[in-house]
Amino acid sequence: MEFVKLVGPFGVFFIMFALGLNLNIKRFLRVFKNPKNFIVGVICQIAILPIIGLIVISLLPMDKEFQIGVFLLLIMPSAAMSNYATRIADGNVPLSICLTSICALFSFITVPIYLNLFSNFLYNQSFDLQLFTFSIKTFLFITMPVFIGIYCREKFSNFFKNLTFTLDRLAFVIFLIIVFIAIYTEKDNLVNYFDDVGVIMSLILALVFASSFLITQIFIDDIPSKRAIRIEALLQNGAMGFVVGALIFSEIQYLVPITIYALLQYCFLLFYIGNMNLKSKF
Repeated sequence: MEFVKLVGPFGVFFIMFALGLNLNIKRFLRVFKNPKNFIVGVICQIAILPIIGLIVISLLPMDKEFQIGVFLLLIMPSAAMSNYATRIADGNVPLSICLTSICALFSFITVPIYLNLFSNFLYNQSFDLQLFTFSIKTFLFITMPVFIGIYCREKFSNFFKNLTFTLDRLAFVIFLIIVFIAIYTEKDNLVNYFDDVGVIMSLILALVFASSFLITQIFIDDIPSKRAIRIEALLQNGAMGFVVGALIFSEIQYLVPITIYALLQYCFLLFYIGNMNLKSKF
């Protein structure tokens, strides 16, 4: 936990910086020429996922600490790795990058608001977030590096042109390091808690994918955009969840659902991409 508190914010800073480097302003604007796909993607990310979390938390018996961890995860923006996964899946990469970036840019507003709404709804109390301070920290480590990445791409395009792919991979390695060390330092606790939340997190993953699949089948026409939105909904920013959780809480229980989800989501992703041989249907 101490490692996540000390090193995690800087790792997330780099991950979000690499995300900003991928955001091409011209592509960004082209996405908004057909805003329906973007709007559906945003609704899936900032509305459907938290609703799924509340339903699962309300219906299934779960410790308070696990409830908070589940909800904290589902109000995070998508993982930057979702853009790379969308590229592998022949999805709409500009749409994926725009969804990841916009949700990350506004997370310093949405995360504290959602946490307070959640705590008031379930427990009739608010977390002592020190809202302004928490929002500033979230802005500095999550939103600002995206802006810096965008600026560097536009201002120093020749320098970063050939580095973007390498920095993307490095960002993913940093994410894996954060997850691995968090797991290793708390491995005994995680083993004890896995039986309690492993099945629940698998259920949540299935519900997230089923919901995004159904919504995109109904409202989205083109296959690449369907794939982008589904992957965006599936891959949550576990590294950001670790850091935000560590800023607020001291108990490992809050981070257990995030850790398990971070591991399982890539198993679901591989299953999805591996079953896309019938491209006309998926």
